[in-house]
Amino acid sequence: MIQSVKVKNLTLSKDNVRKSNRGAGIDPLAANIAAQGLLQNLIVTPLKKAGTFTVKAGGRRLRALQLLIEQGTLPADHTVPVLVLGDDDNAIEASLAENFQRLPMNPADECTAFNFLIQKGMTAEDVAKRQGVTTRFVEQRVRLAELAPPVFEALAAGEITLGVAQAYAVTTDVDRQTRVFAQMKTSYYGDNPDNIRRAILNGTVKANDAKARFVGRDAYVAAGGRIEGDLFATEGDENWIDVDLIETLAASKLEAAAAELAQAEGLAFVTPIAATHVPYDLERQLHEYHAPARALTEDETARVEVLSAENDALIDQLEQELPDGSAEAEAANARIEAIERELETIEDDRHEIDPALKAQIGTFVYIGGDGEPRVHTRLFSEKPVVDPNAPPKESGGAAVEGAAGDAEQGPKLSATLIDELATQRRQILVAHMASDPAMALDLTIFLMAQNVVFEQAHIPNHSTLKSSAAGFPIFGFRDEGSMASQTIDDQRQKLDTSWAGLPTMTARFDAFRALDDEARGAWVAFSIARTLEPTLNVAEGYRSNGFHDHLGRLLDIQVENWWRPTAENFFGRVKKPVMLDALEEIGGPILRGRYKDAKKGDLAGTCASLCNGQGIVEAEIREKATAWLPEAMRFDGIEKAARTPLRSSFADDETGIDPDEDEDTDLDTGDDAVIDHEEEEDFSQAA
Repeated sequence: MIQSVKVKNLTLSKDNVRKSNRGAGIDPLAANIAAQGLLQNLIVTPLKKAGTFTVKAGGRRLRALQLLIEQGTLPADHTVPVLVLGDDDNAIEASLAENFQRLPMNPADECTAFNFLIQKGMTAEDVAKRQGVTTRFVEQRVRLAELAPPVFEALAAGEITLGVAQAYAVTTDVDRQTRVFAQMKTSYYGDNPDNIRRAILNGTVKANDAKARFVGRDAYVAAGGRIEGDLFATEGDENWIDVDLIETLAASKLEAAAAELAQAEGLAFVTPIAATHVPYDLERQLHEYHAPARALTEDETARVEVLSAENDALIDQLEQELPDGSAEAEAANARIEAIERELETIEDDRHEIDPALKAQIGTFVYIGGDGEPRVHTRLFSEKPVVDPNAPPKESGGAAVEGAAGDAEQGPKLSATLIDELATQRRQILVAHMASDPAMALDLTIFLMAQNVVFEQAHIPNHSTLKSSAAGFPIFGFRDEGSMASQTIDDQRQKLDTSWAGLPTMTARFDAFRALDDEARGAWVAFSIARTLEPTLNVAEGYRSNGFHDHLGRLLDIQVENWWRPTAENFFGRVKKPVMLDALEEIGGPILRGRYKDAKKGDLAGTCASLCNGQGIVEAEIREKATAWLPEAMRFDGIEKAARTPLRSSFADDETGIDPDEDEDTDLDTGDDAVIDHEEEEDFSQAA
């Protein structure tokens, strides 16, 4: 029976099975209880004196509670929940079970949890205080949470120790971590932390690596760089040995580009990042700046109206009067292009940032996956930006967003009356919003866009609509180097955030509505797209969703142009028969028979080379191989009807569908869509 008992009425039982190191870790446990409360009840048995109990399981929690009372953190009469047992023998068994059956937390789970708290906006100091650990411990776990995906997955699976993971964390370069991990996991001494640290600091680089492409082969060789390769290897398969030289050349070239950009644009700083993405923790150390667009001047407004009218007239002439291909039509098209350029120039001038503000802000320049330098389109400042041209603030402090200011608010109302009136006004607002589809659509896009921009901040918008990004099934698997991830990053950077820098939600909404259809369309597309969760074309399971396959077909997605199977992301992580089936699908029984006796590691490498166009085979087989995809990655799944008919107050209850018949009408995806249950985990991991 669970009941509440005062801490002062509890004593530690001599029968508690934990006899050694009873005082260890009491201080951090007390700090955690102070921050989170008692998360697990104590197990007690009653004493002869009424209302008093002896603690059989939970002695450390009792000491922590007593310590908090001594320190004055908790009141002297503080009560806690306890489970009261009547049998002393059962109580001793419960004490043994609680201490003996306890499983230490996986280090990867610790890292994930600490990093989650940091991303929610807490500082390392706050997390350390609430969890009863040191700030350095939190920082170490967060660093491990940002390991390269293959390394972090190995830590989570128990394939490497915490010490090995820490060795990989000596650098924040996830690309280098991935390369060294691929080399060391097949090495005899690959689990030695000292060997890993040496490899991390030395290593080799492929010629098709982003940094290598950025530096350039000629510049690397001219600087004395050494290359390993053979006559049969393509240039992309070469190994560049002098990693330190590559880092030096890349950093030097990137620093020069950053300095040139800062001078040309008048920015306070341009920070070079010799990696394929800007680390999130670097962005979090700065203040993101959103430059508001100014209103058009009277002359600009008049000019835009003239140009728009001329543009519409020319389009009408092209559609109704001018023959295609005629000289008049070509002249009209040329004039339309000139009008578009002039309108773009006017629009660009609206977003021009005052030089006084530019002197306070900056950005990043980094290396794209294609080896070209990229400028981060978002702007940042080391301190909150101060506009020297802004009018001075009135005395009395800054107003909080959503506050009504110093205006008279009328008589004070009771809480109940406020809620009742708010409900009635809400109904009036909803009735009008529901009758204005255009306004409702603008509000939908705006609320989702605002959620994207200010994801880490709380804005009292009083709406349940959100566009939160879907979580990934494997924490730390970020996939930054893929074409899709880089495309998403490019799309995010191209979004028009001129409205986001305004001080109130009212001003932001009005400015957002003033954006053109293309800009608002980009926001709704990005906001909706980020909500899609990971799914796969598998026969069954949580990741199966035939509707996503339908979306993929509607979008005409050619997966083979975006993703290719390699030894690391697929072939090396499935069983040998799966690889042989792939070879047979590509080249028939003859190709399968050629490699049926190969070792699994060699077979994975062969399949990867073949599917990436590097094998020496007939042209027809090469064409099939470069287009081959595992079934799970294809958008070929067919959505099955629900076994239980859906019910809705909007639909007629008598749908005419018999639940028993509904089961029989389930669509069959065919034998090709069925994946062996034993292989399902392999496919999920590979994708």
